[in-house]
Amino acid sequence: MIFRPASETHRNTRLKDAMRETANQQLTSAWGEILMGSYQSNPEIASACLRLYGRYVSWIDINLVVNENFMSALYQFLGTAPLQAAACDCLCEIVAKGMLPADKLNLIQALNVTSVLNSFNGDDEETTERVAKLVNVLGLELCRCWDDSGSAPSMRKTSHDLLQLVFPFLVRYLGSEHGETSNHLGPYLSAFTSLMKAKVKQDQGVSDAMKENLLALLRTIIFKMKYDEEEDFSFGEEAGGAEGEFSELRQNLKKIFDAIGSIDLPLCLSVVTSVVGTTFDKYGSNPSSVSWPDAELALHLVYLCGESTQGPSQFSIGQGAAMTLAPLGEMLAKMVTSNISQYPHVAIPYGFFENVTRYPAFLELCPQYLPSVLEAFVDQRGLHNPVNHIRTRAYYLFRGLVHSLKSNLSPFVETVLNAIQDLLVVSLPAPAKPVSEDDYTNLPFDSQLYLYEAVGMLISLETLTVEKQAELLTAVLAPLMMQIEEIMQNELYKRDVAPDNIVFTLQLNHLIRAIGNISKGFPDVDHAAKAAQGVPPWVSVFQQALSAIATVLERLHESELIRNAARFAFQRMVGCMGHDILNHVGPLVTAGLLTNSTRSELIDFFPFIILITHKFKPAITPIMNELIGPLLERVYSSLNQPVEGTDDALSLQELRRGYLNVLAQIFNSDMESILVSEVNMGRFTTVLQSVLHFVKDGSDPTSQKIAFNVLSKCVVSWGAGPKALPPKDPISVNGKMNKSGSASSITTPSTFNANKAKSLSTMAPKTSLPGFDRFIYESILPVLFEVPLASSFDPKDGMSYLVMTEISSLHKTLYNAQGPDYIEYLGNSYLPSIRCRPESAQLFLNKLQQLDSKGLRVVLAEFLSELKRELR
Repeated sequence: MIFRPASETHRNTRLKDAMRETANQQLTSAWGEILMGSYQSNPEIASACLRLYGRYVSWIDINLVVNENFMSALYQFLGTAPLQAAACDCLCEIVAKGMLPADKLNLIQALNVTSVLNSFNGDDEETTERVAKLVNVLGLELCRCWDDSGSAPSMRKTSHDLLQLVFPFLVRYLGSEHGETSNHLGPYLSAFTSLMKAKVKQDQGVSDAMKENLLALLRTIIFKMKYDEEEDFSFGEEAGGAEGEFSELRQNLKKIFDAIGSIDLPLCLSVVTSVVGTTFDKYGSNPSSVSWPDAELALHLVYLCGESTQGPSQFSIGQGAAMTLAPLGEMLAKMVTSNISQYPHVAIPYGFFENVTRYPAFLELCPQYLPSVLEAFVDQRGLHNPVNHIRTRAYYLFRGLVHSLKSNLSPFVETVLNAIQDLLVVSLPAPAKPVSEDDYTNLPFDSQLYLYEAVGMLISLETLTVEKQAELLTAVLAPLMMQIEEIMQNELYKRDVAPDNIVFTLQLNHLIRAIGNISKGFPDVDHAAKAAQGVPPWVSVFQQALSAIATVLERLHESELIRNAARFAFQRMVGCMGHDILNHVGPLVTAGLLTNSTRSELIDFFPFIILITHKFKPAITPIMNELIGPLLERVYSSLNQPVEGTDDALSLQELRRGYLNVLAQIFNSDMESILVSEVNMGRFTTVLQSVLHFVKDGSDPTSQKIAFNVLSKCVVSWGAGPKALPPKDPISVNGKMNKSGSASSITTPSTFNANKAKSLSTMAPKTSLPGFDRFIYESILPVLFEVPLASSFDPKDGMSYLVMTEISSLHKTLYNAQGPDYIEYLGNSYLPSIRCRPESAQLFLNKLQQLDSKGLRVVLAEFLSELKRELR
C-alpha cells in the first residue's frame, strides 16, 4: 500500500469525479475500438487494453465494462491462448469490484462465472494459477456477500447456493500438482471455513451437504500434505529451498485442517484414523508395501491431531475396565506396535520421535508401550542414529521424554544407561585437520548436552534410593573425571596451539560442560535432603567433580573456553549442591573465573552472581563482600573499553544492564552493607557515580529505568533524614487494610524482600549514611528533573513511560526518607533555580505529599510538560 498525503488523496478524488462525468465513457469506448482492432493482429496491444479495463473497473461505472459487447469479447478471449492471461485477470478485477451484496450477487449471476470456469481445460502451470486466482476471488466475494447479508435470508441462501457451485473448483485447484496454484486459494479457504463455522452455529449442526464438502476438502488437504516420491527431497542439514516451500505449504494447510477439526471433529478424526491406521497396518504386515511419503504422512497426521483433540478424552474414553482408546490413542498404539520407526528413510524416525515426545501422557496411560519407545530411542533409530540431524534432534527429544515420564522410568534406568554408555564418553571427532577455534561452534556437542541432562534426571529419580543414585552418578562421572585427569596429569593441553589447534582444551571444555549438565538434571538439594532426611550422598560426588574443575581452571584460566565451561558447570551445580557450593565460590573466582574475562563473559557471569546472591542470602554475604570488589573492577574496565561496531555497542548495553541488575539484587537480598564495608568503601563513590551516569544516559532507556530503581534502593538504605516519615501502615509496610480495619496481608521477614522492589516509594528508610544527604540534594534530585526535561526525552514513548514511573517512585521515596526537608528544599531552592512558577511548584509539592507514586506519575508528567514549555 502506498501512503499518500491527504492533499494528494483529495486531488485524486476530485480528478476521478471529473472523469466520471464524460471522460470514462470516452476512454472505455476508445479502448474497445483498439481492443477489437488489434486482438488478431497485435495480441500485446489487446492484452494491454484488457489490463487497462482491469485497472479502472474498481472505480468507474460497472456498466461501462459489464455490457454485452465487452463481455462477449472477454469470454472469447478466455479461450484464446495469447489473450487468456490478461482476460482472466480482467475478469478477476470485475468480480472483485466493491459493491453492495445484492448488487454483487446479481453481477456474479449475470457473469455466470462457473460456466466460464468449466471451459478451462489447460493443465499447464500458468493457466491453472490464473484460474485459481479467479476461483479465489469469486469464492472470497461470495463469502463476503454471505457475511454482509445480515438478516436477509434470501441473500444468504443465494450466496450459499453459488458457493456450492464454486466449491468443486476449489477442491480441483487445491489438489493441483502445481504448488503455487493452491497457494492462491488461501484467502478463499480461510473465508470459507469461517463461513462454515458460522453456518454450523446458525443451523445448530452440520448438514449432510456440509459434511460432503468437509470430507472432500479434508481428503484434498491430506493429499497435498504428502511428499512427492518422485521429487528429490533432502532433510536436516541438506534441506534446501524445495523443503522450505513444502514446509510452508504444510503450515498453510494445517490452518485449514484445524478449522475443519473445529467444525466437525468426529469426521476429521474418522478420515485421519482411516488413513493412518491403514498405513500402519500395511507396514506391520508387509513393510515393503508402504512408500516413505505414505509413512511420513501418517506420522505427520498423528502429530497434527494433538491440538484439536486436547482434553481429558484425548487418548482414552471411560475408566477402569470400561476404558477404550480414543482415536488418537489408537493411532499412537498402532504407531508403536507397527514398528514404523524402523522404516529405512531419514524422515520416519524423526517423525516417530517427535510424536512420542509430543504425547507423553499416552505412555503414562499405556505404559506397556514404553519399552518399545525407549528401545527405539537408544538404538540406531535414535541416539545412535548415523544421520547427524536425527541423532542431535533425538538428544533433545529424549531429554523431553525423560522429563515428562520420570515417575514411569525407574525400572529402565540401568538398562538405558548401559545402552547409551558409549555416548557419555566425551570424544572429539577425528578431523582431517586440527580442530581450531573457528571449528568450535560447528561441533554438535551442544545438542549432546541434552543427553547428559537426561542422564542426570534418570539417575536422580525419586523412586531410586539415594545410595543407588550416588552409585549410578559415580559410574557415569568416573569416565569423564578420568579423561580430565589424563589430560591434566600428562599436560596434553600444552600440545594445543591456539587458535589453530585446540583439541585437548576443547575436550576439557566438553567434559566440564557435560558434568555441569548432568548436575542440571538433579533436583534441588534442599528438596532431596528433606525427602532423604539428610544430605544425599551424591552431593559429595559433585564436590569432587567441582574440585577437579577448579584445578583445570587454575591452570588454564587464560583460556576463554575453560573459563566459559567452568562458569557453565558452576551455575548448573548451584541447585544440586546447595550451600555446600559456597565453599567453592571463592576458590573458583580466585582460580581465574574473572581473570582476563571478556565483556561477553562478564555478561554471562552476572546471572550466576544474581542466582547465588538470591539463593544463599544471608550466608553468602562474607563471600560477596570479597567478590564484589574484583567484579566491579572488571566491569569498570570493560565499560571503559572503546566501542567498535554494532556488536560492541549491543554487548556494552547488555553489560550495563547486567551490572545494574547485580546492584539491584544486592539490595533485594539485604546485602547492601557490602558496598560500604571497610573492604569496598573506597569504591562506593564510583558505584554511585556510575549509577548516576546511566540515569543521565537517555540512549538506553532500559538501563536508565534500572538505574533509577537502584537509586531508590540507595535512598531507602542510606537516605534517612532527621525528619523521615514513619510507615503509613503501622501494621505492615505492604499490608493492605481490609474493610473491617484488619490487615489483609501482613508482610513478614520472609516476604519482605520479595515485595521490596514493588514498595520502595512507601517504605520507611532504614538508616542514614554520613554524607549521603548531600549526594541526594546535589546529585539525585537534579537528575529527577534534568532527565525528563531533556529535549530528547519523549514522554509518549513506551520506555520513557516506564522511566517516568521510576522517577515518580523515587520522588516519593525521597519524600519518605527526608520528610518536610525534601519539600522545603524543592520549594525554596531547587524549583526556583530552574525558573519554575511558584504556583505550579506549590501545586506539584502538594500532590507529592498527598498522592501515591502511581497517582503522582500523572501529575508529574503534566507538571514537567508545562515546565518544559515555560523554559523554551
